Amino acid sequence: MESTLTLLGISGKLLLLQAVPFLLAVAGLHFIIFKPMLAMLAERERNITGFRKEAELLQEEVAGKLAELEERLAAARGEAAAERGRLRTEAAAAEQEILAAARGRAEAHLEEARATLAAEHAAASVQLEAHAAELSRSVASSVLGRQIGEG
Repeated sequence: MESTLTLLGISGKLLLLQAVPFLLAVAGLHFIIFKPMLAMLAERERNITGFRKEAELLQEEVAGKLAELEERLAAARGEAAAERGRLRTEAAAAEQEILAAARGRAEAHLEEARATLAAEHAAASVQLEAHAAELSRSVASSVLGRQIGEG
């Protein structure tokens, strides 16, 4: 190997003297810069991986809670629909009761009005018959020129 170096014009001692500072510089850089930087990058990668796993777990938890809330919301909507149906049924029944009572009162008032009207009709008929008889006697007396008796 020394023959190759001498052919190239490189001294072995000079090569050794240049290699030692280079190797010391590389070793120093390794311990001062590369090793701490690699440790920091490894720690950063572990943190990122941990945070990703934590984010996935939180996302799964949120999805579970969201599904639970959707179920509860659907159940509440069903209960509300059932309650609305029940209230509508009760309201329709109450409406029918109120209408039936109002019809009953209206029928009673109508019957009372009919009875009153019939009584007033009968009284008016009797009065008109009496008045018609008197009026016909008066007209007959005027036409005949003499007094006609009741009879």
